[in-house]
Amino acid sequence: MKKRAIGILGLNHNTAPLEVREKLYIKEESIPGLLKRLREEGVPESVIVSTCNRTEIYFSGEDAQEMTEKVRRVLSRAFTAPDDWFTAYTYCLSGVEAFRHLFLVASGLDSMVIGEPEILGQVKDAYRIAASARSTGFFLNKTFHKTFNVAKRIRTETRIGYNPLSISSMAVELAKRIFGTLDEKKILVIGAGEMCEVALKYFQKEGISDILITNRTYAKAQKLAEEIIGKAKPFETLFDLIVDVDMVLASTGSEEPLIDSARLQAVMKKRRNRPIFFIDIAVPRDVDPAVNDMDNVYLYDIDDLKELSQKHLSDRVRESEKAQVIIDDEAARFSDWLRKVDTNPLISHIMGRAEEIRTKEMKRALGRMGVDDEETVSNIDAMTRSLMNKLVHPYLALLKENGDPAVFDTLKKLFQFEDNDEDDMDSGNKGL
Repeated sequence: MKKRAIGILGLNHNTAPLEVREKLYIKEESIPGLLKRLREEGVPESVIVSTCNRTEIYFSGEDAQEMTEKVRRVLSRAFTAPDDWFTAYTYCLSGVEAFRHLFLVASGLDSMVIGEPEILGQVKDAYRIAASARSTGFFLNKTFHKTFNVAKRIRTETRIGYNPLSISSMAVELAKRIFGTLDEKKILVIGAGEMCEVALKYFQKEGISDILITNRTYAKAQKLAEEIIGKAKPFETLFDLIVDVDMVLASTGSEEPLIDSARLQAVMKKRRNRPIFFIDIAVPRDVDPAVNDMDNVYLYDIDDLKELSQKHLSDRVRESEKAQVIIDDEAARFSDWLRKVDTNPLISHIMGRAEEIRTKEMKRALGRMGVDDEETVSNIDAMTRSLMNKLVHPYLALLKENGDPAVFDTLKKLFQFEDNDEDDMDSGNKGL
C-alpha cells in the first residue's frame, strides 16, 4: 500500500523577487478553474494560497514526486512564465516539512512581517475556496484544520501577535520616514480592499485628515470614506487627483499597471516637478517600475518594505522561538497521526469511506435546497465534517487501542473492507 503524501510546490518573498511573484500571482476568481485542472491532471486534493508574498499549491496524493510534477505541469500551462523560473524560484516540500511549513505560514512566522495577522485569514479563505470547489478530501481537510488549531495555540500561548504589524502598517511607517510628519500632507489611496482599509485605519490613528480615496467601484471608495476616513473621488479623475497630492498609496487587483511613465510625465508638468512619492503594495504592481527613473518621482514597492520590517524583527525573535517549539511539537504529533493512518489500511479505508459518504450526501442536500452561497456551503461543510468525525472517532479509537483480532474482523465487515494484504494489516496493528 502506497503512503499518502502531503506536499507543497511554491515560491515566496524569500525565494522570488517581486517581478516573478506578480507574474505567478493567482487571482481569487481564477483559483476554482485551476483547482479543476489539477483534479483533471490527477491531483486528488489541492489548495491554492496566493498572496502578495507567496503562491503555494498544497496537495495530497499517493506519490509526492509524481504529484509535484503534475502540479508543475498545470502551472506551466496556466502561466506564460519561463520554464527555468520553476527551477530557480520555487521550492518543493513533502511529508513533515510540508505541513510544518503550512503551520509556519498560517502562524505568521514565514511572513515578510513576522507575526502579521492577515495571513491566517488568507489561508482560511484559500481553504474555503478549495473546499467549495470540492478539491479537498480527508487528508487536506485534516491538515488544514490542524493548521488552524496550531495557529490559534500560538496566538494564545505566545505574544507573537502582540501589537500586530502588517504590510499596510509598514507602508504607513515608511510614509512617516519619508516625510518626518504626515500632519500637513495630502494623501491619495487607490483601492478599496483589505490592505487599503487597514492603511486608512493607521492613517486615522496618526491624525491624518487630508486623504482622498479612489476605486474603480466608486461605492466601495465611498463606503471606506464614510466608515473610516477620507473623501471618495471618481476613478476617472485619477491623474487629476495625483496633481495635487504629496503621496500615493496603491493596492488594487488590477492585472496591469494603473500608472505609467507616459501619463505621469504630463502630471509632473502640471505639478511643476514638485516631488511625489508612490508606495505600491499591490501584486501585481499598480505603478510601472519605470516611473522611478523620472525626476522627482520616488517609488517604493512591497519588497522595499522588507528592510523596514527587519527593524521590528528583534522585538519578536523571543516569541518566534517559543512559537517554533510549539510548531515542532505539533508537527511531530501530526506526523505520528499520519503514520498510524498509513500503517493501518483499515483506518484509512474507514476515514475515506466516511468522507466519501459525507461529501456525496452534502452535495445532494445542497442541490435539493438550492443553496450556493459560499458562507452557507462553508458552514454546512464544517458541520457535516464535525458530525462525521464524531461518529467515526469511536471506531478509530477502538482500532488504535484494541489488538483483539475479533474487533478488526467485525469492523472490516461493518465497513465492507476487502483486505488484500494481511501482513500489512498485522504490521499496522503492531504499530498502533
